[in-house]
Amino acid sequence: MLSPQVAFIPDTRHSKANQPAVLHIMSDQPTSPYNLVPEVALLTSLPEHLQKRFTRALEIMHQDYSEGLTWEAVAEQSAISPFHFHRQFTQLFHETPGQYLGRIRLQFAVSLLLETPSKKITEIALKTGFSSSQALAKALRRQLGTNAKVIRHLAHTGTPDQTTELLTRLAHPSTEQAIEFQLADNLPCKLIRFPERYLKPRPVPDFEWETLCEKLGQKVTRLVCLAPVAELDQPWHAIPYRVGEWVSNAAQGNCTVKAGNYLCCEVSVASDIGYLTAQAGLFDYAEKHNLPIDPEGYHIEMIREVELTATGSATFTMQIPILTKA
Repeated sequence: MLSPQVAFIPDTRHSKANQPAVLHIMSDQPTSPYNLVPEVALLTSLPEHLQKRFTRALEIMHQDYSEGLTWEAVAEQSAISPFHFHRQFTQLFHETPGQYLGRIRLQFAVSLLLETPSKKITEIALKTGFSSSQALAKALRRQLGTNAKVIRHLAHTGTPDQTTELLTRLAHPSTEQAIEFQLADNLPCKLIRFPERYLKPRPVPDFEWETLCEKLGQKVTRLVCLAPVAELDQPWHAIPYRVGEWVSNAAQGNCTVKAGNYLCCEVSVASDIGYLTAQAGLFDYAEKHNLPIDPEGYHIEMIREVELTATGSATFTMQIPILTKA
């Protein structure tokens, strides 16, 4: 899928007069992005030599969903015996290699259903490792209790909360809540005061980060997405997104982001559910720390870095406006 480390914000990075001020009341954000990719988090518990082999196994699993790859073949190509691979994988990931393959294929299929309305369902099925549209339909009924038509309808009429509810059923399993949610519970954030900022919008029909990453590559890091906080509970099609580039003064842009305090996080994600839980984690952090969100401000997103590989992730900067206490 689907995030921000380049010098394209002149008014907040290069002007000493307008440089953002870090408010030290919140200072638990690390200098590197927080990793909200379950596979990366889980692999850290392994010895280095096993990390490399399991990383290779994951790369193989994510390279081409259409090949009908078996977990035994993955083990062989990763130089791990099938017995040890199955046992260690199941202990580490809380699901068998076969279950993992099935889940990520269905996760990919649902993502395509949500994001590519022009693709035929049979094409999506074959692209994601299912033998036919009927096989995909059976998996959707079994795992999600729904069908492709309902999912496609959700892309336009559903809200972010409704989409999260659907995708949660395909999140990485654990003994308690899904691992994406466990990671989001520990999302580090920082409160920063920004000066007034200016956006020069550009036309982006059917805005969607993953599509833009594929279309623009690293150039996607120039873009900023603004969404009114008060509209984030609306259906996707009704949220009035503004997409554009930061500019140095009001004369160059026609959208002003008011000065003030913003709760910020920088997080790497590799799936739709990772992106949504990161966004929810930022709002949860504000609530836990009694930071009132400004309903008249914008939720701001930027992609700082994108890894354009089969198992790649995107590093997002997310910001929400916080009301200044009197």
